[in-house]
Amino acid sequence: MIIPLYNTEKYIGACIASVLSQTHKNLEVIVVDDGSTDGGAAIAEAITDPRIRVDRGPNRGVSAARNRGIALAKGEIVAFLDSDDIWYPDKLSEQINVLQSDPDVVAVGAIFQYLSRDGRRLLGQVGQDARGADARERMQRGQLSPFPIDSCLIAWADVVRDAGGFDESLSVVEDIDLLSRLALAGSIATVMRPLGAYRLHSDSVSARDHARMKMFMRFVEQRATARLEGRPTPDLESFVSAYRPTRAQRRRDGAARRFRDAGVLAMEGRYVRATTLCALALAAWPSYTLRRIAMRLQIRRTPSAVAHG
Repeated sequence: MIIPLYNTEKYIGACIASVLSQTHKNLEVIVVDDGSTDGGAAIAEAITDPRIRVDRGPNRGVSAARNRGIALAKGEIVAFLDSDDIWYPDKLSEQINVLQSDPDVVAVGAIFQYLSRDGRRLLGQVGQDARGADARERMQRGQLSPFPIDSCLIAWADVVRDAGGFDESLSVVEDIDLLSRLALAGSIATVMRPLGAYRLHSDSVSARDHARMKMFMRFVEQRATARLEGRPTPDLESFVSAYRPTRAQRRRDGAARRFRDAGVLAMEGRYVRATTLCALALAAWPSYTLRRIAMRLQIRRTPSAVAHG
């Protein structure tokens, strides 16, 4: 499994510990240090477990770090985990069972819970069922990210390599782009119970630059749809230079950002501000906001998605 590492010395110890605590023991842990300037790589190197390998290199970005890990991986299955997130003990065993039991499945995700910056378990979780023709087509078109891909996904290594790995020219949505190509190769499944925790903090890329993320998401969607329909794919540089979001898109993007922020605030117990932001999102984009609320309520009520532990 592959952990890209960049200046997260505060979290990398707990991250690796969660991997070494897996009930599935036959694994290799490749920590790809992406030019860190803190002590994270040294922390990883100090862990005396023969399954761990630390590969140091210059800063080239998270996609390049993951691709480096894919190139170094020797196993037939690859898994990804960001260095500030954690896995629960049965994560790999449950996902591998799904991957190996269905020849049509090429990749597997899971429900993930949320962690605060300081490691507190927050209310809420993320993820949805990825099976079904509609979900698969939406993934193929770059329109659906059913789980936190960067810390959740496991897949057949050869399928990932054949798909071309992560596109290093993209930023913040390279995982959705890879999933769109994996969905062309086969089915994507989700284990519908929490198998890990995804850390929320204000300095995450998506939190810092929501508008930029939306722009790249629209490029991924256009390119994936063109690929699916057999049309010429757009060029990233040309797309970015010509990109001008419409007024409706800006309104919807603002609603999506407010709903995301409302969710983070609610998980931190800041309900008054969360309610205000949710109301603003509802006013700006009712259909989206109501759909997102319904999805969150459905996950909480699903018997198989009960809180871990």
